[in-house]
Amino acid sequence: MMCWVMPAHKQSHLQLSNNTMKRILFVLLLTSSFFLKSEAQEEKYIGLFVYNFTKYFDWPESAKQGDFIIQVLGHNSVYDELAKITSDKLVGTQKIRVESITSPEQIKEDVHILFLGHWQTRHLSKTKTIIADKPVLLVTEFEGLLQKGSVINFVIREGSIKFELSKSNAEAQGLQTDMRLVQLAYSVVE
Repeated sequence: MMCWVMPAHKQSHLQLSNNTMKRILFVLLLTSSFFLKSEAQEEKYIGLFVYNFTKYFDWPESAKQGDFIIQVLGHNSVYDELAKITSDKLVGTQKIRVESITSPEQIKEDVHILFLGHWQTRHLSKTKTIIADKPVLLVTEFEGLLQKGSVINFVIREGSIKFELSKSNAEAQGLQTDMRLVQLAYSVVE
């Protein structure tokens, strides 16, 4: 049986490597903690943006009855943030109700805002079919979805969360866009 023994002159190098590894691990832990905080911060911003969008769109009179429904498809963290932000809030005289859903089949007939999480974009086509000809503000967070029918799409630009706006998609859904929102958008598609 062979036994390998490290020479003494290399053992100090191994110790240095262990210290170096500890430092690297520490930096990785700090970095991952930063990214987790950054992601949590991103979800807070998205929740706040989505709530504030209620102030910049006008829904038709037929949609101004009952509760104001915001549904979140496939993004529990955004749902949690929205639920916190909107508790006890109104849109006009309508109480805001936030719901988490897991499939397009759960989209309500009277939903006002539908947030489609980025890993649910495979459901965009089906979602668009369900909400066609209804006054629904479709909000997404994946590159290129504004061109596929989203009214508002979140993007990361210059290290910050920004949103794109399609006025024509809003009009197609029967929504009137406040000009102040146009000024706040990173980019606007007429």
